[in-house]
Amino acid sequence: MKIALPIAAALVAAASPVLAQGRDFTLTYHVERTPAAKLSIAACGNAVAQVARAAKLGADVQSFPGQLVIVKGGRAGAGALVAHCIAVGGTTVSVVQGIDYQPRKAALGQVADRAFAAVKAAIG
Repeated sequence: MKIALPIAAALVAAASPVLAQGRDFTLTYHVERTPAAKLSIAACGNAVAQVARAAKLGADVQSFPGQLVIVKGGRAGAGALVAHCIAVGGTTVSVVQGIDYQPRKAALGQVADRAFAAVKAAIG
């Protein structure tokens, strides 16, 4: 459960401005567990970052070697993309979230779908 707290905190932090403004938002959320021998956290983070950059989200990548890679980006007023690639024992846990600042899935949710598909395609 140590992993759930940082993810929940990131989600609340990303959604807080939206909630404070009283606007609706939509969350697209994907989670996958993959043996680390088939997908490293670096490969996971690179797959998400490539999709985010192609979508012109100005992706920022933070790496904590052997533990975690975080990719975040977004468009002002439109939403955010946040991905965590987490090393847990012999497993890579991929969490990809697209937050659209509107009541229906839109551009950021679609980017999250493409990023998750890229992560799955990177599995060797």
